[in-house]
Amino acid sequence: MIRVLVLGQPFWASRIARALDSRGGDMRATFIAPASYLRLLARPPRAERVVLLRAGYRVGATTPRGRLFDAYWSLLRRALPGGVACHYWLGTDVMDTLVEARAGTLRSAALAATRDDLHLADAPWLASELAAVDLHAIAAHVPQPYRSPEAPPPLPAEFRVLTYLPGNRFDFYGGEAVIGAARRLPDVGFDVVGALGSTPPPVLQNVKWHGWVADMTARYARTSVVVRIPRHDGLGATVVEGLLHARHIIYTHEVPFVRTIWPATAQSLIDALGDLWDAHRAGELAPNLAGRSYALVEYDETRLADDLAALVRARV
Repeated sequence: MIRVLVLGQPFWASRIARALDSRGGDMRATFIAPASYLRLLARPPRAERVVLLRAGYRVGATTPRGRLFDAYWSLLRRALPGGVACHYWLGTDVMDTLVEARAGTLRSAALAATRDDLHLADAPWLASELAAVDLHAIAAHVPQPYRSPEAPPPLPAEFRVLTYLPGNRFDFYGGEAVIGAARRLPDVGFDVVGALGSTPPPVLQNVKWHGWVADMTARYARTSVVVRIPRHDGLGATVVEGLLHARHIIYTHEVPFVRTIWPATAQSLIDALGDLWDAHRAGELAPNLAGRSYALVEYDETRLADDLAALVRARV
């Protein structure tokens, strides 16, 4: 039996553990909540093959919390000397590592000590970025239960753009570019989802702020184009779900059947929207069925879980 113990960011770590555990067979995966860290250290599991997987908690961080978790991880590795270590990179952890590497503050010796471990990255561009700090990572998107309609809804009669702008990270997610484009495209409707921050959002006649939306199904049905333009990202859920709903996508990373813009500015967003807007006005804009077909296969949760389990199993 292979025991996989998944630690790290609770939201992602629990999903990874659930996905691996669902594959059954010779693998059992368990999410270890932070409250159980000391208990795990005091009573490590007795199993012939153990995998320690940390999700989103990067090695070599200079923050007090990062140093504390690295120290804990080192003790856990000693308590399970035959265990295999795996690191799952999700997005912000990669960005912060590169920032510290460029600043010369990264604890590079701690990072170098993990080079023989298994490194996984949520997206191909994250794997490429990790090469800058001499880590070889394998792209493996986190298995997730994406919402997908049985049949894609038709595009709405009104051309509308949907984007995600959380109030506490408005600038990071391209808020200025979105608002700048909306001001210069007054005939295009923009829908913004995401928890609102303490600062009131800009007021524009063609921009609607919906706040946090738990179920996005209806929003995708009323959308022509999904825009996701953060400064840095793992593979965004709105990109995948937008494809599954056969919507056109504008993104800051290269994904098949998606329009890529970088840098993301008001002008580059307007340019990317131009052909789609023209096609809509001519009555020629059709759903992105090729993108949906791609996403149904590429982001199928069961397939992703099988692939992830195979990668972990190969290192044990």
